[in-house]
Amino acid sequence: MSASWDTSFVAVSVLVGEPLDAVTSALGDSASAQATALLSKLADASRDARARALARVISEVALAIDAVRLA
Repeated sequence: MSASWDTSFVAVSVLVGEPLDAVTSALGDSASAQATALLSKLADASRDARARALARVISEVALAIDAVRLA
């Protein structure tokens, strides 16, 4: 399963250092349930939980990019 565009947007934005509030604001009301779930995980107090959530989505994004490059 690949990440939705908005989930990918959230993950990449956070990865490059955008504040979570800015990412949430940029999505507005168009966030999918998957993106909303990621946003909730990224707001978790546990650094480990945030890192795992981000890594899961970033790995999906990387695999999707690799698949396009190979096609």
